[in-house]
Amino acid sequence: MSLRRTANSYLRRLTGYEVRRFRPPVAKPAAKPKAPAKPKPPAPQPPTLHDFTKLSVLLEVSPTDLLAALGWPADDVAKVVDEFDEVTDQLKQRYSERETLFPERWGVERGTGLTLYGLARLLKPTTVVETGIADGRSSFMILNALDRNGQGTLYSFDVRPDAGSLVQGHPRWKQTVSDAKDPRRSFTEVLDGLDTIDLFLHDSDHGYPNQMFEYESAWPKIPPGGVLASDDVDLTKAYVDFATRIGVRPQFLFDRRKILGAIRRDAA
Repeated sequence: MSLRRTANSYLRRLTGYEVRRFRPPVAKPAAKPKAPAKPKPPAPQPPTLHDFTKLSVLLEVSPTDLLAALGWPADDVAKVVDEFDEVTDQLKQRYSERETLFPERWGVERGTGLTLYGLARLLKPTTVVETGIADGRSSFMILNALDRNGQGTLYSFDVRPDAGSLVQGHPRWKQTVSDAKDPRRSFTEVLDGLDTIDLFLHDSDHGYPNQMFEYESAWPKIPPGGVLASDDVDLTKAYVDFATRIGVRPQFLFDRRKILGAIRRDAA
């Protein structure tokens, strides 16, 4: 018997323990260092007041001043303003007759509504395009103007098939229900079939990429004297960046809750 076994035999009897050869633990392979997490891109910032004043000499709070700044004579603007009370009375009547999806206060404000009505009356457009319908409040203003003009068609886009209850059945209204997963496809298809867009209004998804996509898609179709307008230009810098990129000076209407932008293309 070896000395170690003999010693272990005595140790076990006396203490219950024994001597064993030390075996160092097998080292585990070092874990691979984790790649550092990619920093999240900064959240897009809304435009500042300075962004607006850099582009526009005057920041309008009056629809009449905005329409005049876009180039229409004061007498013509005054006639449009005189008509608008009758339009708002008709809108109130329509609200009482139709079921709507959204609270009335969510629709365009009076100043914005008068501006859209005025643009459609003064431009006398053949083709108007708007994105975002909701209950159709802005659509109602535009279609009322087209009726008074005796010409024009409004092409409207929304992902909801039940949008536009205030204007359903109007003969000058063409509604496109966009695929919620790919709304750009139907928008592009319809625009490809239009020769010109005399008045364009963005009021759909107000994320920067979608706003910029719509502005860039519509602008080449805007003829001399036509207008590219956008509601909620205070939510992202898309309108400011777009105007800067194409080298134009838009006009801005500071309504009670949000800001409308309008670019009128120079006459040839």
